[in-house]
Amino acid sequence: MKLTLEKRERVIVKTRAHRRVLRGPFLRFLLLLAGACYLLGLLLRNDLPPWVQEGRPLLAALLAVVSGALLVIWCLRPWIRWANTYTYLTSERIVTKRGRRAAGQHSIGLYAIHDIVAVVRPNAPENAPGTLSVVLAEQRFNIPHVPAVARMRNYCIAAITALPNFPRVDGVNMEERVDGDPPTRPMNESHYPEQQQREWTEHE
Repeated sequence: MKLTLEKRERVIVKTRAHRRVLRGPFLRFLLLLAGACYLLGLLLRNDLPPWVQEGRPLLAALLAVVSGALLVIWCLRPWIRWANTYTYLTSERIVTKRGRRAAGQHSIGLYAIHDIVAVVRPNAPENAPGTLSVVLAEQRFNIPHVPAVARMRNYCIAAITALPNFPRVDGVNMEERVDGDPPTRPMNESHYPEQQQREWTEHE
């Protein structure tokens, strides 16, 4: 899956959602497999009522059709969606792309970002997956299940600070937090005169 780049734009990171999003489809697959095998075993018993034995081929075919439809809906579609959805960090933007159509692509220019927050569960390891929360002027976009979200946030900050003619900002707060902490808001006005016109800073 290729991303169309602008002139002099380059891809820094290409990743997809963490594999933990496949736990649900995998569990549903196991439950579906166990249920289908159980029902098929009931149909193969010899002590069934005569009308059930006569309709056994039709019931087995119906079981196969229903099981196949649920397999596609519960298991294959989430897996295909995961396999075809990527998150890109380029030298100019953050892009989420699903499939090959332009309608499945959403991009955020790095110049428009006011804050980036890595949201992880409490006591998570250093490379734990989490949600990358991108704060714009009046909006917040969440990219869930990002692998090693703290590292991804650092790459984003490095890409932002490397932008040409990066604007001087005042008191921008770039921080990493865990679930339960109060949400981070961009700060565009300094509370102290001596902090006026300072460069983009990062507070860990």
